[in-house]
Amino acid sequence: MKLLRAIVAGFAAAVFLILADYAGAYHLPESAKPKPAPSAPTFDRRMKAEGRVFWGEVDGHRDCWAREGDTLYVLCRDGYRTTS
Repeated sequence: MKLLRAIVAGFAAAVFLILADYAGAYHLPESAKPKPAPSAPTFDRRMKAEGRVFWGEVDGHRDCWAREGDTLYVLCRDGYRTTS
């Protein structure tokens, strides 16, 4: 008798889960789904947005940009910084 009750309870649980899945109870709504991350700006776009001017090679470091003003602050892609 206990075995029959266990089988019936298992069958009822399986039917309940199938119906809940069919009704969409376990699916996230569209607004809750994760959105793709925005792409990060490239080094060149970031330098242009900061108002820097492309200088090329400085002290053996390639792809350098300078912010012009009273003193020129130079920043290169490899992280080298200097003033001019």
